[in-house]
Amino acid sequence: MTVTTPPSSSSADDAARDAAGVAAVPGPRHERAEPAAGSATSRSEAAPPGRVYALAGRGAAIALPLGAVLAAVSTVFDPPSTEPEPRGMYVAYGADPAGADVAATILHYGFLFLGVGLLLAGLALASRRGRVLTILGGALGALGFVNLSGAVVEDWFDAQIAAAFGPDTAMAIGQKALGMPALTAGWQIPMMVGFTLGPVLLAVGLARGRVLPWWSVALPVVGTVLFLAAHGLGPAGFLATLALWLVFGLIAGRALWTAPPR
Repeated sequence: MTVTTPPSSSSADDAARDAAGVAAVPGPRHERAEPAAGSATSRSEAAPPGRVYALAGRGAAIALPLGAVLAAVSTVFDPPSTEPEPRGMYVAYGADPAGADVAATILHYGFLFLGVGLLLAGLALASRRGRVLTILGGALGALGFVNLSGAVVEDWFDAQIAAAFGPDTAMAIGQKALGMPALTAGWQIPMMVGFTLGPVLLAVGLARGRVLPWWSVALPVVGTVLFLAAHGLGPAGFLATLALWLVFGLIAGRALWTAPPR
């Protein structure tokens, strides 16, 4: 007769759990693995903000809003146009060369400060992530707005020629000068590419570098569209564009000013 040894209490408990379909309680090794997986999932959310070079960042924080404000102030002195463009500008400037003089001077520095601010913002990011885009965007934006500030010199000549020879003669001379091929290829096209594409690339780079929130990229995009349509929208369109630039300058400036320095 074979004698069967009764199962121990622990073996009986295990068998009972298996019969009931109850899973074994995970050990410490499993518990340690779970936070590691969770931390990998949320690594991008917990990533620290991008570091910046403090001097360049704070310079951009001052120059960007200042440029937008100066450009907006220039509209106060700009002689109002009462006729369809482009002839209306020549009529207004010929009737008030002094107003055109003050407006052009202030506008020149407004565009210049915007260009300098974009360049400094492009050089401010010290983190590797997004740095290529910020440098490219800052350089293009600076090229565009510095060329744009130089283009303002046309206003002084238009005002004096219109005052001396009439708006139609001034418009004919201006249109002929602006149609010169080297000026178009070497000045106007780089200017257009720079001030339309540069700020958008800069904003994307700063967002990738965790300096700006991603939604702020919409500000230069909408601002560029309005800037291109500003001639058709008149002073209101130009002021709306500058308002977006001011908001973007304040947001980017605050982010660059308060970002961890390198």
